[in-house]
Amino acid sequence: MKVLILSISTGQGHHATGQALESAFEQNGIECEILDAYEYIEPILSYLVSKGYLLSATYAKKISSKLYDIVVKKTKPSKKYSVQKITNTIWASDLRKYIKKTNPEVIICTHVLSSILVSIMKEKQWTEAISVGIVTDFTVHPLWEEANFLDYFVTPHELLGFQMQRKGLDINKMLPIGIPIKEKFFEHTEQVLARTQLGLDPGKNTILLMSGSMGYGKIDESIDRLDRLDLDFQVMVVCGNNKKMYEKVKNLTTRKRFDIYGYVNNVDIMMDAADCIITKPGGITTSEAISKGLPMIMVNPIPGHEMRNVEFMLNNGLAVYATKSFPLDEAVFTLLHHPKRINILRSSIDIYKKQHSAQNLCRFLVRELKGRKTI
Repeated sequence: MKVLILSISTGQGHHATGQALESAFEQNGIECEILDAYEYIEPILSYLVSKGYLLSATYAKKISSKLYDIVVKKTKPSKKYSVQKITNTIWASDLRKYIKKTNPEVIICTHVLSSILVSIMKEKQWTEAISVGIVTDFTVHPLWEEANFLDYFVTPHELLGFQMQRKGLDINKMLPIGIPIKEKFFEHTEQVLARTQLGLDPGKNTILLMSGSMGYGKIDESIDRLDRLDLDFQVMVVCGNNKKMYEKVKNLTTRKRFDIYGYVNNVDIMMDAADCIITKPGGITTSEAISKGLPMIMVNPIPGHEMRNVEFMLNNGLAVYATKSFPLDEAVFTLLHHPKRINILRSSIDIYKKQHSAQNLCRFLVRELKGRKTI
């Protein structure tokens, strides 16, 4: 069995999903490769998409939100001779060369854009590989209807079936096993032990404040609000790849204890140590927090898909959302002042947990491939 994982560079979440899947397949002795589809087709294209995503999320949030709201109303794929369809067909033709050379038996797409290219290849019968698209948010992105020729769609929860049907996608293709994340997020370190490992006060309320892998978010303002709260707690602050913000906040003078980090690889232990996490509502981070049973305070959502994540979390009792009229300090006060509220959130989270998603997808595809070979 040979597996190809196709990603696109718009943040680290899609790559993290690919890495989780790669690890699961390799643990089962299955050959696996990750490829950035746009990088292969044209490096400049990959650069522009990556930068365009970051710029729109940072400087053009209102425009991005309006465009998303317009596109989300689509329920049918683009017309055969639309500019979008023609362009994607050309790119799919370029990618076909790599598929033909490597001949994978399974192709997994961790981004809707790479899913569209593979769907075109399936439509034109350019590949017989089992094709899977990973929905990496708690919503069905407006472009997924362009990938309707894929064999399967992995979703974070079966509740997304309603959206899939509304977009004309076959619900029988849905695999509601959860967004694939790294196995370490399914493990658990006792809270006091986790705090001790991190050098924290084991008996003090602890908050994890994260800006996301791309460093998006006003960490300095969040620290200021938290520091002024008349409650006793300690905070782990993860700035991600935002080196400028890291340098800005690491030397701040504060009343409370704030441990400042840049990019880290032990977020799983930090989550075990925390009573709650303050984070952007990206699909991967929220899946990791849900797996850890960790209550979330969501902040600074990127317009579009992350706002839909907020809606899913709120409507299903999984998180708190800090806004201008319900600011971060008030959200933290509400949770820490009423510990039962944290327990209620944890109980709701337990209902929505999806365990070992990467391993479950691996096992499913192994069975599926064996079944096809025996026919």
